[in-house]
Parts: sequence; structure tokens; C-alpha cells
Amino acid sequence: MSKKFKFKIENEMHEWENQYISGEQVRAIPPGIPTSMDLFVKRQGKPGELVENTQKIDLGEPGIEKFYSQVANSTPGI
Repeated sequence: MSKKFKFKIENEMHEWENQYISGEQVRAIPPGIPTSMDLFVKRQGKPGELVENTQKIDLGEPGIEKFYSQVANSTPGI
């Protein structure tokens, strides 16, 4: 039985089969995040970080990663 990695997109819980997920893969999970929006990841004790489509996020780190979107060119966390 393979381990599933948990993360949130806009406060909705998801599971992923692999330890790594790309920004593009996060955007493709329904209902989807349009390319007109910036994608960020928030990790425990750290500020939001902009995620590029080709960037791989390690879901194996402690805590649950929280992905969220904002209007492009806005300030993260505001």
C-alpha cells in the first residue's frame, strides 16, 4: 500500500500518490486554478511562497502544505 501525501487547495483537503507535486499539477486539480492567478504555497511557520508551474513542492515535509491563489502581481498573504 503506497503512502498518500495530504495537502490543501483553498482549504479543501486533497491526497497525492507522490511525494512531489508541480505547480502545474496543483493548478489542474478540479476546480482548477487559472493561469491568470498566481499560485502560492503556505507551510507551517513560513510566509506564502510563489509557486511556478515547473516548480516541484515536497509534500513530505512536516505539516500540511496549503496552496492558494491570488490575483497576479498581488502581495502574498494580503
